[in-house]
Amino acid sequence: TEAGLLKGIEYFQKAIDQEPNYALAYAGLADSHIMLANWGFAAPLDAYPRAKTAALKALDLDDELAEAHTSLAYTTLLYDWDWVNAEKRFRKAIAVNPNYASAHHFYSICLMTAGRYKEAVAEIRRAQELDPLSLIVNDVLGWTYYQGRHYDQAIQQFTKTLEMDPNYVPALLDLG
Repeated sequence: TEAGLLKGIEYFQKAIDQEPNYALAYAGLADSHIMLANWGFAAPLDAYPRAKTAALKALDLDDELAEAHTSLAYTTLLYDWDWVNAEKRFRKAIAVNPNYASAHHFYSICLMTAGRYKEAVAEIRRAQELDPLSLIVNDVLGWTYYQGRHYDQAIQQFTKTLEMDPNYVPALLDLG
C-alpha cells in the first residue's frame, strides 16, 4: 500500500540516520521509491531519480550488494529506458547473489519487456523456486504467461496465486 511504502521509507531513513554506511538500507529506500512510482503513488519523475540516487549510494558503500545492483538495474530499465545496461546490471546482481529472488523477478520483467518470453518465464520461475510464497512473484509468472499469449497457463497461475490469497488485488485485476 502507499501507507506501507511511505512507512518503509521512514524506517529506512531512520536506519540511515543511525548508521549512514548501512548499504542495505539505501537499497531498501531505493526499492520503496521504485514501488511508489510503479503503483502510481508518486510521480515517476520524482520517485525514480530518488531511487537511483539511493541505489548508487548503496553501491558506493558495498559494490557486492545484489539488492543495490537490482535496484539500480530496475531504475535503469524503468526510468532510463536503457534495456541493454539494465540487463547487464541484472546479470551482475544475479552473479553477486544467484539466490536473490527479487533479482530474478525484476530481470524477468526486463526480459518480458524485450519480448524474450521464454527467458522471462525461466527467470520468474527461478524467483518462484527461491520464494514460492511470494504473491507478486506468482502473479508476475501469470503475467509473463499472459504477455507470451499463453492464456490458459496465465489463468491457471493467477488462480493459484488467488488460492494463496483470495484478496490479492494484482492477481484479481490480472485474472479479470
